[in-house]
Amino acid sequence: MGLIGRDIVLILHVVCGSIALLTSAVAFLTQKGPKFHAKVGRAYALAMTGVGLTSIGLWLLGSSDFLLFIAFFSTYMVLVGWRLGQNRKGSVGITDQFLIGLGLIGTFGLLFIAINIAFMENGDSDQSPFFAIVPLVFAIICGALTNFQRLSLKSGVAPRGKERIRLHGIFMGAGTISTVTAFSITAIGGGIVIWLLPTAIGSPLIAYNLGGLRTDRVKIPEIRESE
Repeated sequence: MGLIGRDIVLILHVVCGSIALLTSAVAFLTQKGPKFHAKVGRAYALAMTGVGLTSIGLWLLGSSDFLLFIAFFSTYMVLVGWRLGQNRKGSVGITDQFLIGLGLIGTFGLLFIAINIAFMENGDSDQSPFFAIVPLVFAIICGALTNFQRLSLKSGVAPRGKERIRLHGIFMGAGTISTVTAFSITAIGGGIVIWLLPTAIGSPLIAYNLGGLRTDRVKIPEIRESE
């Protein structure tokens, strides 16, 4: 494709990432349940799909393996969150299996990158071996949530009711953290602290929000699973 093709893919990647960042913020700030929140969430999921696809394009044009698997990680989280938001009837199908596969690719890809940076010293990162902690942390998170998703579907019925909303919040929250992380890296630069700071800040916020759902501190409209 050459330099022009790479520039086009990069521009599309930045546009999709910017839309994802904006819509994730709007979705987080708006009331959960009404149609506007659902529409914003759909736009967020579509934007993150664009991020994932353009990441593959950039990888084919020479981008690093690490950034490719980070994109898999981010896109997986958001798409599972969106699927949970839409799947009121608890159906389980090929879409769910595809998403589990996407999560496994992200998990093992990041784990391989971590091992490569830490021990082989021939990875595509210019960071020191200590930087391996970054892909390792993301691999652990991605693996844990992929297994969590797999177990939630084991009965043949996807989560419903408040459990569905709780898991929707976990996955969308993780996706938002990864979106903010990507923005921070682009705006500020790399480094272990910058890579992991959004996760360190965002994880307690997600836990606080979900705790509010359990105690009714955070109110959501009546859930109609038959719709």
